[in-house]
Amino acid sequence: MNNSNNLLTEGPVGKGLLVVALPIIISNLLASILEVVDMYFIGKLGDVSIAGGAMSISIILVLTTVIFGIVTATAAFVSRAYGSERFERIQVILSHSLYLALAFSAILAVIGLFWSQDLLLLLGADPEVAAEGARFLSPMLIGMFVFVTLMILTTVFQSTGDSRTPMFVMIAVNIVNIVMNPTLITGLGGFPALGIAGSAYASLTSRTTGVLLLIGVMYLLPSRKNGPVRFPKKWTFEPRLVKDIVKVTIPSAVQSGVRSFAFLGMTAIVALYGTAAVAAYGICQRLDMLGLVFVMGLCTGVAVMVGQNLGAGKVERAEKAVRIATIVNASFMALVGIIYLLYAKHLLAFFGAAGETLADGILFMQVIPMSYFVIAMAMTMGFAMNGAGMTRPGMYAAIAGQLIVQVGLAAMVVAMGLPLQFVWFAVVCGTVVVFLCDLFFYKQGVWKTKKLNLGGEN
Repeated sequence: MNNSNNLLTEGPVGKGLLVVALPIIISNLLASILEVVDMYFIGKLGDVSIAGGAMSISIILVLTTVIFGIVTATAAFVSRAYGSERFERIQVILSHSLYLALAFSAILAVIGLFWSQDLLLLLGADPEVAAEGARFLSPMLIGMFVFVTLMILTTVFQSTGDSRTPMFVMIAVNIVNIVMNPTLITGLGGFPALGIAGSAYASLTSRTTGVLLLIGVMYLLPSRKNGPVRFPKKWTFEPRLVKDIVKVTIPSAVQSGVRSFAFLGMTAIVALYGTAAVAAYGICQRLDMLGLVFVMGLCTGVAVMVGQNLGAGKVERAEKAVRIATIVNASFMALVGIIYLLYAKHLLAFFGAAGETLADGILFMQVIPMSYFVIAMAMTMGFAMNGAGMTRPGMYAAIAGQLIVQVGLAAMVVAMGLPLQFVWFAVVCGTVVVFLCDLFFYKQGVWKTKKLNLGGEN
């Protein structure tokens, strides 16, 4: 199989980046729609279900940090193998990523089976909220292997430069989810009304559809019959490869964990300013994530470009992709920041903010969106280094910026009795430190010579 017509390692860099990133951006948008649909239907069930669902999602985010680490490592190894034309290793890397992910999913399934309600109580949920939330959390954790398998298969397709297939699969996943949510929650068409548990089963059904479609593409599409993305004919076990994947996974997982804990810490600090402040923070976080959907997609594209071009020995091409993406992402987020600043009141009101919540949200929108372009640049460099398999800088940046500076300064603000907008300034300070850390490691350039041991005979 010849790789000389690979758009990501040959021809115009900007075109290659666009080809791989655009479907990922659309997939990310579709994933955001999935979350909105889930919350919309849970929202129809009343406050207890909303609280139970929201707290369950917080727990899932914290518990699945290792999975994000495995996905990051898989992307680095697969893109490197594809760029260096070692296609036979892609199947082996896929199987070993699945070993790790499924082993971790088994632990989550046990937690989901026995301790879902206890986890919610530990987080401070009322007994009623904990009981309701557990009906959602338990099936989600037990079925986590389905989510993980979909994420890993999607990542492997994207890392070989095929981001269109996962995009089409994501459309199908959305359709199934939108149909199954009301069907299972309210009991349409002869199905039992499962309430909040129905939303979890709808999520699992839609993701199972996604897994089956991707496997179908691998084996049933004539154009894919001899493609590099498939399961190995013979399932082997290479301890060395597992060890190397874990070495890339752990810093990425720690980074993801630090982010989750920083978010929980900030929520706890903001909660000291009252319920309206928490509501405002929740809505503004949602707007943050909405703005970053584009950036996340382009950053994932950069990670693939860096991995493949380092594999092909084209370091300058990898750097050029990062430069283009940094300029595009920073410009885009500067524009988003200006729009958020100008239309803060309308955007917040659209998401249900009123009265004191609206006032607190406007304070947020006057401070934080001005640092969006800094976040965009930091993310681009962080993803580029992740794509090279160098995940420690991102971990250091998250610990220094988000945990120490952001949460630390916000805690000092509370201790000194300063008003809420000073907490928002603490967030900006944390963002700047994350950017400076990423810039320092990126400029050092160690990522350009990072070696990944793909195993097998080279």
